Amino acid sequence: MGENSKPKGFVDFGETFRFRYNNRYSENTLDRIDDFIDHVEENGLYGWVGKVGNSRNVPENYDDREAIIEKAEKHFLWHAHLGDPEFKDSRYGNYKVSDWVIHFQKFSNYHIKLLDLGYHNPMELPDEDLINE
Repeated sequence: MGENSKPKGFVDFGETFRFRYNNRYSENTLDRIDDFIDHVEENGLYGWVGKVGNSRNVPENYDDREAIIEKAEKHFLWHAHLGDPEFKDSRYGNYKVSDWVIHFQKFSNYHIKLLDLGYHNPMELPDEDLINE
């Protein structure tokens, strides 16, 4: 008794993401990614300091909006703001945003697969090869 019964999160890596994580990302970026991984492993996606969003939520002005929505829904694509290069308050101050986001597949709030990093606006979803690794 008295043990924490909160579920632990599980973070998978896509093959290309693992290579980039081990060989390409800057120390600052790695620190941000590690903070996100630690948070998900301890808390799931709940309570992350940056905005976590379903990638199917696409602005109306995107030319390929319907294709993006379809791809995001098909592959369970989400993204989270990492604070790289820094966190900023959102327009209304209710969450934090950053220029860069981490793309992942969300299987549950406690199980994700990291796929890629990308610029938030305009955002491009990971390609099929990264998703299917």
